[in-house]
Amino acid sequence: MQSSSLPLRSIGLLVLVVALSVVSSTAIAQDGAQKPVPRLEPGPLIDALPAGGYTILLRHAATAAFNPDLTTFDPNDCSTQRNLSELGRTQSRLIGDAFRKLGIRVGKVLSSPYCRCVETGSLAFGEDAVETSSALLVGAAKAGSGRNDPGIAIRKLLDTPPEPGTNTVLIAHSVTLLYAFGLKSRPEGVAHVFRPSGMDLGRPEYIGMVEPDDWPAHARIAVEETASPREASAAP
Repeated sequence: MQSSSLPLRSIGLLVLVVALSVVSSTAIAQDGAQKPVPRLEPGPLIDALPAGGYTILLRHAATAAFNPDLTTFDPNDCSTQRNLSELGRTQSRLIGDAFRKLGIRVGKVLSSPYCRCVETGSLAFGEDAVETSSALLVGAAKAGSGRNDPGIAIRKLLDTPPEPGTNTVLIAHSVTLLYAFGLKSRPEGVAHVFRPSGMDLGRPEYIGMVEPDDWPAHARIAVEETASPREASAAP
């Protein structure tokens, strides 16, 4: 796993306080721009991804119940954090497996440094593929607060084109989704897909949403559809 910016312990504590205080509120979304309207339903959206050119903002997979202790919380110590449940680990593996079966190429994988995000990316796309970024942590400022708006860095990442023929995956938290564009953050493992403008304006085109179970379900359908013609041609 690579690391572009590891947060200090004090920053991690501040991030946790902010996340706990706003994650259940819709105020963030209301302060930002109007919620984006999906252009594609999950099936057609997934079908478009093999061509590349998209940024996928993915909330970490399902987690186990855990109430972190603010006095001992350490962003570099998984034992002090809420981590993936067995369901979340299974979801992560199935998402990665679906990408491979569907021919969805992933170039860069950026993740929040929190363990649940890094593990989601590692299980889905491989440990060596994941690079951590503090930009995907929850900021200390409220959305819409000028140059301190934490959504600015997120929207810039969403609007950065991936390498040709590939897609970029950003793995983050529920509040990150709210800060970005007031996006739906449930269930855990939900993904929102954007097409970068390439103009560095932080205004990517919103394409739509994919829930965690949609990936393996669509991969199964694709495999069955591929197998059916072969079986028909092999019949006497």
